[in-house]
Amino acid sequence: MKAVLVVDDNSAVRMVLTDFLNMAYPTARVIQAENGADGLALAQTEQPDVVLMDAEMPVLDGYAAAKQMRQMAETRSIPIIAISSGASNNELVKGLRSVADRSLPKPFTADELLQTVAGVLSRQVVLSY
Repeated sequence: MKAVLVVDDNSAVRMVLTDFLNMAYPTARVIQAENGADGLALAQTEQPDVVLMDAEMPVLDGYAAAKQMRQMAETRSIPIIAISSGASNNELVKGLRSVADRSLPKPFTADELLQTVAGVLSRQVVLSY
């Protein structure tokens, strides 16, 4: 993996995810965005291998950002993992999960995160043949 994009408005969550990912993928670049608009722009320019997208964020929520990613040729095939509150059952979270490749409810462990990322990446490799 070359790069992963973490999109979450909570800086503490971004830092924890970055730490987990840096330990598991020391050569990968972890790119951070604090809202969906920034995440969408970075997905277009950076072309990460995977995006971890929170649902509820200011400026542009995770569902809207992911939906736009799926509509653009340059970001359409980038895997998206929805990271959202497991207890939340609102329409925004449901929407994000509907356009994501996988979902990972908060709170989660480092092992759960890394297994989900690995699963998406291995699926991406299989589909690229």
